[in-house]
Amino acid sequence: MLHMVVNTHTPEDCAFRGEAEEKLLTGAFETFAEKGKAEGVQIRGSWVNRAAHEVFVLVEAPNAHAIELAMLQAGLVGRTHSRVLPVVDTDDAMETD
Repeated sequence: MLHMVVNTHTPEDCAFRGEAEEKLLTGAFETFAEKGKAEGVQIRGSWVNRAAHEVFVLVEAPNAHAIELAMLQAGLVGRTHSRVLPVVDTDDAMETD
């Protein structure tokens, strides 16, 4: 099942702010990818809106709980704000069968 993780952080926590902030934020996302594997979470792609301090991560996962657990293990919960949204391929959504 596909999910879009929309993650936001504050300008003060932005990876562009400095070396320490970059290490914390990028390290958390690297850990999310690594810890997620054990939960069945596979990253399909990611994008950043720098001006809005948002990160978009398309993941395949058995459910949202697996994603949340990987986010907890990565240290993203409490440091950033995330929404986990189920998504489907447009062609699949348009099927009428």
